[in-house]
Amino acid sequence: MTDRSGLATLFADTLALSFAANAVIAVRLTKMALGAVDPKQEGSLMVSEKVDAAAEATFAAARAVAMGQPHHAAGRAMAVYKRQVDRNLRRLTGI
Repeated sequence: MTDRSGLATLFADTLALSFAANAVIAVRLTKMALGAVDPKQEGSLMVSEKVDAAAEATFAAARAVAMGQPHHAAGRAMAVYKRQVDRNLRRLTGI
């Protein structure tokens, strides 16, 4: 992202993602502590989701660069993480 509005958008999206990710962590830890989810299963799921999301985000960023749009690489990678965090929040909260 090269212009100010693009950087401002990326910053705002990153900030929103960090709050959502913290909410997922809080819900996961609470559910584990209360016995609402199996900690081993949830831990394994967390690791596999992170590996999958990192690979998908890397591919999305690389695809943007390969298509001559390197200014979109960070936003495309961020979108992958946002989808995963949103999916986790819905799964864990039922909302």
